[in-house]
Amino acid sequence: MEKRLRERLHRAAVLIVAAGVLLLAAEAGVAAFLARSVVEVTNEQMRAETDEYKNRLEKQMSSDYQILTTMSSFLEFSNVDEAENFDEILNEANLRNDFVSMAYFPLNGPGVLAVLGQPVRGGVELTELQPEVQEVVAQAWQGEMALSDLVQSELTQEKVFIYAIPVSRNGVTMGALIASDQVEIFSDILSGNTVLSGNGHIHLLNSRGELLIHSQNSVVEESAASIYEEPYFNGGQKAEDIRTAMAAGESVYSSFRYEGRSYQVLLEPVGIKDWYMLCVSRVQEAGERYRIVTVIAATFAVLLLMMVTLLVYGYRLTRRNDRELRELAFHDALTGGDNLRGFTLKLQEALSQRRDVNLAALDVRQFKFINEIFGRERADKLLCHIHRQLQARLEEGEFCCRDSADLFYAVLLNADPAQAAARLRNIMDEACAAALHDANSDYHILLYAGMVAAPQCAASGKVDDVLTHAMFALERAKGASSNTVWTYDTELHKKEEVANYVESHMHQALQSGEFRMYLQPKIDLTSGRLGGAEALVRWTTGTGRILYPDQFIPLFEQNGFSVSLDLYMVECACKQLRAWLDQGIQPPPLSVNQSKLLFFEADYIQKLERLTERYQIPASWITLEILEGLALENAGELNARISQLQGIGFRISMDDFGSGYSSLNTLSSLQIDELKLDRGFLMEAADKNDPRSRVIMEQVVQMAKQLGISVVVEGVETQENEALIRSLGCDFGQGYYYSRPITVEEFTARYWGVPEDAPQEAAP
Repeated sequence: MEKRLRERLHRAAVLIVAAGVLLLAAEAGVAAFLARSVVEVTNEQMRAETDEYKNRLEKQMSSDYQILTTMSSFLEFSNVDEAENFDEILNEANLRNDFVSMAYFPLNGPGVLAVLGQPVRGGVELTELQPEVQEVVAQAWQGEMALSDLVQSELTQEKVFIYAIPVSRNGVTMGALIASDQVEIFSDILSGNTVLSGNGHIHLLNSRGELLIHSQNSVVEESAASIYEEPYFNGGQKAEDIRTAMAAGESVYSSFRYEGRSYQVLLEPVGIKDWYMLCVSRVQEAGERYRIVTVIAATFAVLLLMMVTLLVYGYRLTRRNDRELRELAFHDALTGGDNLRGFTLKLQEALSQRRDVNLAALDVRQFKFINEIFGRERADKLLCHIHRQLQARLEEGEFCCRDSADLFYAVLLNADPAQAAARLRNIMDEACAAALHDANSDYHILLYAGMVAAPQCAASGKVDDVLTHAMFALERAKGASSNTVWTYDTELHKKEEVANYVESHMHQALQSGEFRMYLQPKIDLTSGRLGGAEALVRWTTGTGRILYPDQFIPLFEQNGFSVSLDLYMVECACKQLRAWLDQGIQPPPLSVNQSKLLFFEADYIQKLERLTERYQIPASWITLEILEGLALENAGELNARISQLQGIGFRISMDDFGSGYSSLNTLSSLQIDELKLDRGFLMEAADKNDPRSRVIMEQVVQMAKQLGISVVVEGVETQENEALIRSLGCDFGQGYYYSRPITVEEFTARYWGVPEDAPQEAAP
């Protein structure tokens, strides 16, 4: 290798001398180009950084508005503002959020005011509060969402921003809900130390140049109240040009001098009120860089003569860099420990030499939400902390790594799987406890772990297989409410085999008609008769084995095959409706689940139209079931798609409401025809020890009724369940109390007396 390096360096020396003359001629042009590029790159960096922090600021305000909007929707539909304990409810809402204060002012009459650390006050007249509060309340009464400038609160003596949104009922504004937020929350957003890779900072100001929030990392000792004071833009044509541009809402690139240095700046409108962001680059203005480029050009001839000497140095440097690159190739840049490549080399060596190797895969519970709540910087610190905690608790011969995001691997040496699992659980508990202490937060950090015990590791001996087994065990551990270790066993091995079978046979199974439609009836609670049915898929393999949805649907959603299967199920439903019509049977409506991937395909609606036309059935006989998660990303786009489908005749149902995060605001904003309450929602409401859940379920049902949305309850298993949902005013019941999912033949025989062996349905 060294011989090849010497040969390459010799050839390089000859080429450098030959190219030197040409480079001298080109240097002048390069210098000018670099000078322009420096300015352009700096401006682009400032623009990118400013856009990033604008998004963060908008996200914070959007979050604050979302909290108020959710409470406004609750007030709109619950009449809770008329309750005697409304002041307590408002105070509790204020305590549960990051607001300094919250208040509600009806259109006519006094309001209620809750301030952190102070008793809640009722009967508050709006005229008692400072003008800025009165102004945003007045705007909200006019049906507008309002935001104040930075003001000094007379209630808390703190600088705050004040939000206000209207509260309406039946389309008529009935009051205003307001909240104030500390300026420190926005200061945290603008005070990151990564602006321009640590070489810049950002202020928040208004179009008049008045500084609203100062960055803590400013190079200027902030005493000025405005950018039109020293040391920024004090008088002159530059200041006048900036005033004119900001008044017009335009972006401005400029510079200023401070303590003998010149700094580039960007003034960028935020898009909220008349606010601007002032991004300052701490690197000196490009003019000084021009002089550096000129010096380089002047000394280029001398440097050319030194090149031969530098080649020798370059040879030695190349050898050192080669060692460093090898180290970087096997180390994680974030934690400083091994990456997966380095870890697998050690794991392969350990598997070949020992029989007491236990492999663990660890994952942080809901890490993506930690990223959103605390920001990427703190999330990265948490990952580094977990790696340090793991590393500190490993014994001689053991090792760990971070693969990607929040996924870690660790090797523990112990021939007893139970002891290895117990030790791993202790390590996780200690690491999480220390994480809570270091994070200075009440957020509960949890880890999941999947472990492949020593006997399985020794039996496999292959790194890829052992890593795959660990990930299967990790997936099984997820969802628990405490630090959980799941050991790879025979059951998981069978699940892994099923997953391999599913992914390798799914296309052939669809072509061969192995996916069959089962039906579970929905009973009309008013008449007690059949009111519809849900189409559910079962996979009957060529050997007669039945695979259930939980064995293949999650994999299909990951690999995208759910698009083909969902459309196939719609066609099965259409074909069966046609078959019933041909038999002289008046069909019930059929519901079919639709995945997110299919719902937003460009030609999705056209495909559905072609199916209904092909089988000559009304689209109104098909109900498309979607999950609430579709609305969390873009409710506007979702409503547009729903309107198109409803215009054709399809009905839209929101499935599994109450199974996880369920927003009343989402319910009010989506133009759905049907709401399906999850079985877990029913179980909680049926629990006599939890009367609050019944009240919540009753309110959801009543709200849906007021919005003209029919309500279906899943998971009805007992007569008591049915009596409960009847009393709550639900429209339909579905569950094992009425029937398990059955074949089309059984369904037809049960409800219309057609023999099961009569030809009824076939896969399309």
